[in-house]
Amino acid sequence: MFTEVSISRDIKMNKDKGLAVIGSYNVGLFLKGERLPQKNETIIGDEFYEGGGGKGSNQAIAASKCGAHTRFICRIGQDKFGQDALEMYKKLGVDSSCVIVDEAIHSGISVILIDKDGANIISVVPGANFNLNEADIDRYEDIIKSTSLVGFQLENKLKVVDYAIRKVHSWGVKTLLDPAPAVKLPNDLYSHIDYIKPNETEATILTGIEVRDHESAQQAGEWLVKKGAGCAIVTLGDKGSVVVTESGSEIYEAPKVKAIDTTGAGDVFSGALMASLAKGEQIEKSIKFASHAAALSVTKLGVVNAIPELVEIEQFMAAQKG
Repeated sequence: MFTEVSISRDIKMNKDKGLAVIGSYNVGLFLKGERLPQKNETIIGDEFYEGGGGKGSNQAIAASKCGAHTRFICRIGQDKFGQDALEMYKKLGVDSSCVIVDEAIHSGISVILIDKDGANIISVVPGANFNLNEADIDRYEDIIKSTSLVGFQLENKLKVVDYAIRKVHSWGVKTLLDPAPAVKLPNDLYSHIDYIKPNETEATILTGIEVRDHESAQQAGEWLVKKGAGCAIVTLGDKGSVVVTESGSEIYEAPKVKAIDTTGAGDVFSGALMASLAKGEQIEKSIKFASHAAALSVTKLGVVNAIPELVEIEQFMAAQKG
């Protein structure tokens, strides 16, 4: 049986240094209907809207809205979508001084189909995201070194993400990887990852362990830690999350809400988690904070507009306690 074990805090963070996110921007084209189409089927939807997205961008915005000074390092195209992204970052308080405008290719684009229950399927064309390169990481070495934590995802080329994680870790800055979309990682990369945060599907791909519940999530988390990761956070949607370190494991339940749209909830969790960790909070408090932020986000349509503000999260947490 699964045993809940108190986790010792053994990853130290520097307070108030802010964080950086190295990742992707994709404009999101959202189509909502009664159900999702089957293969070779065309169906009529009910709603359409457009918004900035991409896992890196979403996480940077979430971290910023959660009160952390957040720098975003990415590539966008010199097109309408790229200009919209810069305006969005200015409006939402994300430091975009490290966003590179690429004249050679379009901004990343994603199409998101959503059914009446909030389930979704997503297709992405990376565009400028796949032009992010190793030299871009080195260019911002001094800025990265000034932060306490850097977040990553896998929407850029794997070789660039691999290079960046190793570099950032060698510079003495903590690293957090949200391994999505999931692919097998080099075995020797795990020791450079201080926090890894897969959902159940991603954990299954990474470890080969079918993750369906708390017990199997613990097993996957233990596999990741044995590979060298400092802390594994396996999220299970409305079933909460399981956190594993060398010191033990613990279950964190998710707040109960009525989900309208689950798109981007994992990004909100990651961004809120990074914001809390970058402020020097312990992992237990950071997981609870991230869980409440993600729960709030699924009660609204969209991604960016569904990311809650810090005050909303704090009020929600206080109400849950009451």
